Amino acid sequence: MKNIFFFSIAIVFFLLFISNSIAQIVDREITRLELIVTQGDFLFADPEYHTYEEVWSMMDSLANAYPNITRLDTIGESQFQGYLIPSMKISDNPDVEEDEPAILYDGLHHSKEPQGMEVTLGLMKYLLDNYGVDSLVTHWVDNIEIFIVPMLNPDGWKYVVDDSLTNPWWRKNQRDNNNNQVFDPNYDGVDLNRNYAFNWSTGGSNNPSSLLYRGPYEFSEKETIAKRDLAIKQKFVLSVTYHSYYEYVGAITIYSNYPAPDDSLIVEIADSICRRIPRLNLPGHYILMPLECGGGYSDCWMYASEGTLEFTIEVGTEWMAPGQVALQVAQDNLQGALYLLERVTKGPGLTGIITMEGDPISGNPLPARVKILELELPIHEGIIEPRMSDSLYGRYYRLLQPGTYTVEVTGEGFDTLFQDIVIEDEGWTELNVAIITGTDKVISINDYFLSQNFPNPFNPVTTIKYSIPTESRVKLEILNLLGEQVELLVNEIKPVGSCEAIWDASNMSSGIYFYRIKAGDYVETKKMILLK
Repeated sequence: MKNIFFFSIAIVFFLLFISNSIAQIVDREITRLELIVTQGDFLFADPEYHTYEEVWSMMDSLANAYPNITRLDTIGESQFQGYLIPSMKISDNPDVEEDEPAILYDGLHHSKEPQGMEVTLGLMKYLLDNYGVDSLVTHWVDNIEIFIVPMLNPDGWKYVVDDSLTNPWWRKNQRDNNNNQVFDPNYDGVDLNRNYAFNWSTGGSNNPSSLLYRGPYEFSEKETIAKRDLAIKQKFVLSVTYHSYYEYVGAITIYSNYPAPDDSLIVEIADSICRRIPRLNLPGHYILMPLECGGGYSDCWMYASEGTLEFTIEVGTEWMAPGQVALQVAQDNLQGALYLLERVTKGPGLTGIITMEGDPISGNPLPARVKILELELPIHEGIIEPRMSDSLYGRYYRLLQPGTYTVEVTGEGFDTLFQDIVIEDEGWTELNVAIITGTDKVISINDYFLSQNFPNPFNPVTTIKYSIPTESRVKLEILNLLGEQVELLVNEIKPVGSCEAIWDASNMSSGIYFYRIKAGDYVETKKMILLK
């Protein structure tokens, strides 16, 4: 038994050591990058990798081969050389902004990480070649707007390919930091994945000569501006940004020392991606790596600003693997990428349309905040931007885990709506909101709702909110433990929309009370506690 005990202790310390080592290896600062260039450990860009020109040629060929489901476009240009950043939209109506969820796949933030670029190109070809052949692929393309941006850093990648004898480990773009109009790899360039706005000043380095230089200010680079503007326009439900290496899926779970509102959902999805990607040289699959949101990272900004669940996937076992190995890595990552299309299609989650003047079909779209009260807590205010419906259709999407949630809808010119919704194991739950002007209460919804009183417990005043979808006589009463009415708060005809009633229990003794609403055929009772 003593031997077993000491063996167990040894195992524990070994696991702690391994865990700490992994944490140091994948720390986002990766300070050892600063040393690599001086070691002379150079690799050259294998001709199997697509050059800048070959990426454009491949995407142009695919667009010509599949003109009915593709739109070849650019999202911007590079900071120094002005090279165009290519993008491909894959959809059954690629030239139309449809009322459909959108997803983004991008690669090559860092120019010495072309394996991520090859993953996106492999995914692009797979989807196009299998449209009309594979029923699942066809369904995804018909029902999702899929955006693929293989090469966010064309300046850096073209430099690595064209000048690999000089500096194949280059990772930045080519910003002219000293403004001398000449590119100097010892001083110029910005690490694009340290340049996004979320906590920008706390990430990377402020030294221009550093490989982790974050830039002179947030979104200083045309490349990150291009992704930012695309994300704001499309409001992606999910996104993947591919990097290399370490064979892990990064799940952002901590924001400014607090759990992210969707941390458990993010971990669940990340784990599902991991289990679909085999490791290259070892048994098993990619590992899940919870990530704290430091400064300037794409995934953190996408989530905090746009509500997009973005996952950083570090592919392969080296930054620039031999070409054939990179192609194998791309193939291995395919099922992880396809899983996200399945998740967008099947949910589970909440969606709906918010409109002004009439029903959700004929009404005018209305941007409004849609908040899940159980997830978005007061501690997240000022850290997480409001999740908004879009201005084109009034549509919103929110992936959720199964359960019961309280939804708050807030917008300019109308009362706040509270609505209980149930998210099933699969599928999108619809909650549409139609705003009717010209009335005292301007919200029309598709169900009755009685909120939990706030605060609860309370002393001695509390507020009770409720919503009704049609004009009705509303009776709201307070009951004691015997079911006897102790006060009648409301007993009148109320218009469509949200209302609230305040109960002052100054004359009541501490204890448990109930409040009950009757409106039309709708009856609901909830409990509250008075503590004096």
